[in-house]
Amino acid sequence: MMTVAQAAYIVAIFACFYAVQAATLIQNVISINGTYQHSVALPAATAQTYRIITPNPSGVYYNVRIQVNQNAGHVGFYCNPGWGGQPQIGSNIAQSGNAIWQTDDAWFDSLTISANGASYLPTNSSTTSAILAGLSTSTSTYQPAFNCSAINPSVVNAAMFTLTVTFDANNNTLLPSEVEGLTTIYESCCSGATSCLAWKAKTTQLGEALYTNFCQFEGQYCTASGHLQQLDLTSYNMKCAFPISSLDLFPSMQTLILSSNPNVTTNLGSMMSVMANVQGLQRLELKGNIGISGPLADSSPSTSSGLCSVIQNGLQYLDFSNMDLTGSLPSCLLSAPGTLSQIGFSSNNLTGTIPDVIPTNTSLYSLVLDNNNLTGSISATLVNARLLSSLELYSNNLAGSIPDDFGAGMYMLQAVLLSDNNLNGTLPSPLATSMSTTYLDVSHNQLTALPAEWTVGFTNATQSSFVNIFLEQNQIQSPFPAAVAAFPNLLLFYANNNKLSGSLPNASHVFPQTRVLNVAYNNLTGSIPATLNTAGLFNTSLGAVLVSPTTALSQVFNVSHNNLTGSVPAFLASSKVPSYTKQGVSLVGNDIIANCGNSSFSYLDVCDSLLNSTDVVPSPSPTPTPTATPAATPAPIAALTVAATPAATVALAPAITQPATTVNGVATDSGNSPSASTSKSGVGSGAIAGIVLGVLAALVLGTVATALYIKQKRTHSRTLLRMQSSGGFSRFEDF
Repeated sequence: MMTVAQAAYIVAIFACFYAVQAATLIQNVISINGTYQHSVALPAATAQTYRIITPNPSGVYYNVRIQVNQNAGHVGFYCNPGWGGQPQIGSNIAQSGNAIWQTDDAWFDSLTISANGASYLPTNSSTTSAILAGLSTSTSTYQPAFNCSAINPSVVNAAMFTLTVTFDANNNTLLPSEVEGLTTIYESCCSGATSCLAWKAKTTQLGEALYTNFCQFEGQYCTASGHLQQLDLTSYNMKCAFPISSLDLFPSMQTLILSSNPNVTTNLGSMMSVMANVQGLQRLELKGNIGISGPLADSSPSTSSGLCSVIQNGLQYLDFSNMDLTGSLPSCLLSAPGTLSQIGFSSNNLTGTIPDVIPTNTSLYSLVLDNNNLTGSISATLVNARLLSSLELYSNNLAGSIPDDFGAGMYMLQAVLLSDNNLNGTLPSPLATSMSTTYLDVSHNQLTALPAEWTVGFTNATQSSFVNIFLEQNQIQSPFPAAVAAFPNLLLFYANNNKLSGSLPNASHVFPQTRVLNVAYNNLTGSIPATLNTAGLFNTSLGAVLVSPTTALSQVFNVSHNNLTGSVPAFLASSKVPSYTKQGVSLVGNDIIANCGNSSFSYLDVCDSLLNSTDVVPSPSPTPTPTATPAATPAPIAALTVAATPAATVALAPAITQPATTVNGVATDSGNSPSASTSKSGVGSGAIAGIVLGVLAALVLGTVATALYIKQKRTHSRTLLRMQSSGGFSRFEDF
């Protein structure tokens, strides 16, 4: 359930990379047969690689089933083909945006490498010959392998996860009763010329009347006994009144994904009543299906019927985003102490309040309720969600204050997005001093004050994890938050259009990594401190923030329309300001004295009558990538890949040294003793560090770009109108 805002915070955690001085790659060499289970504490800024080799085929290829249970922190798991022993996608280690198979960072997530997939085996004869040379003589005896990596991008927190890998021979046959269910779905929903094209192509390829053995169809997964466990019909362009009774024929279903089929219609309540009969359902995704109608809750949302019964049966992941659903949130959605960890209802028409019923033993990890019509206040019981990582409540009609204790004891909290509501009061101290939060957006509310820890200072300010902070368009009357200037990872800071007072911080090493500092339209006094010359946006040694491989972000230093005095500091001379920052400097609307006759300062907007009247900061070039990230050095993007370095290998296969301990028939490994399982085959410590740095650098390239992309998405088309009507400066608004 990936919303645009969610993409921002997920990528935002990678922005901390530039603070990494060294990275570690843990390697294990493990020999297994059957099921492999690996529990490990993965340190900050660390990647762990695995080379997964399927069992000896004996004429049968094996599906690879991977499950990642995130016990603490946040890891991504990525896999690429390992033909011939090396990654084949851009010759890079598997990573976000550069992997054929990957999890989507759910609290509990899984992926299946299907033996029926196009990338499972080499796709042409020349490649096949090269790969098989020295390994075997034909594809009939080729043993497929996959290079995978688990990456903890945080430079602050360790992550704990449990990895389970199972191999399933790709020779199962779907049970006849479940074939009947698939046949009903096909006959009801796939008659359109553009519907179910992959399904039709498989049918044509095999010359069958209708292909129904989904045990051997990519994206689907069966048990050894022929029960369908995963049915994924995403973007099949089905057009029908969905035959919900057919779902009753899949009693072992664990994952049902029908997302992005807008022409499928049915009643949500009726569908949930049928799904309640599937006892083991863990994941349910219907996002983007605007034809599935009806209120979210049934007439008795506290009972065990409908959606509540599905949740009580052990559901872990629920995504009903972008469905135009109405009604209110049932209390069972948040009150159940069970396994439900990820909840997504973004962009619906939900009304009512957020139930204040979250228990202390909740598994809640992500709550995404943005772009609805929710009212009332933020639930005081949210503080009970100790595992909460992401809270997205923006663009609703919430009022009241943010609970005073919000953030206390929430050591996994990474993203808090509360913008575009009617919240008032003070930003809570526990949230402001969080050591895990990277992304905070409380803009466009009615907040009136910042906590003393930000205005006076607090002990751990220099250890803060904050990357992006958006406070603009509130009524904040506090002194300038000097403590924020010490945050070592802060990239974007927007506090414009408030009532901040006092002076800009005059201390050494302020805003060390900050690339956007916008405090326009406040009541700041004093002069521009000369110590700001070391801020990130003026530090040429850091390089530009890149929004594409060839485009640098127009970094922003906007202190316009305050009560600043004094002269333009020498560090703003044209020859000293990086070109990618120069166009973002705005000083108009103050009592600052500028020597406009000096060519070194002629670029400033205070010397340009046109800019003096419009005060427009140029926007960066459009980018299709959600989030913003600085390059660790001014090196070109290509230098951040690891084309010549082979991936570290961890073999999950027979005939490798360091066999795993077997407990009750299941191979296990603590994962905490790299010295006992380090690969001996060709990757030295320097290369290892290079791999991880390359991986993390490639991952971070989206961070600053995503954050800015999301902020640019905020009605850029309304920005000029707003500035002309109010004289104010807003950051980019939603399109």
